[in-house]
Amino acid sequence: MERKLRSNMYITLSQTPDRDGFQGRVALNTERINGFREIAFKDIGGNSEKDAEGYVGTYTEVLMKGCSMAVSDTISDILKKIREARNESERNSPSWINQPNV
Repeated sequence: MERKLRSNMYITLSQTPDRDGFQGRVALNTERINGFREIAFKDIGGNSEKDAEGYVGTYTEVLMKGCSMAVSDTISDILKKIREARNESERNSPSWINQPNV
């Protein structure tokens, strides 16, 4: 009988800056992530904020079971970190699980 051991995988992301400019880090459990949404920064009037070059500033909302989290990492960077965490987990999993005489 083959049994899979499941361990929680976490990735570390940067939160969006608060009013004081502090940008904290957050560790998220990859098993609880349901999806992502890219959102434009809005000013008090509801208009999209643009940087000096005229590009709209965006952040990513990570949709999770029970909550959501605003981070400054892009969706492609988050997916890359999840892929790397899963590959690392597979590499570090015990090899004896798949052996027949254990």
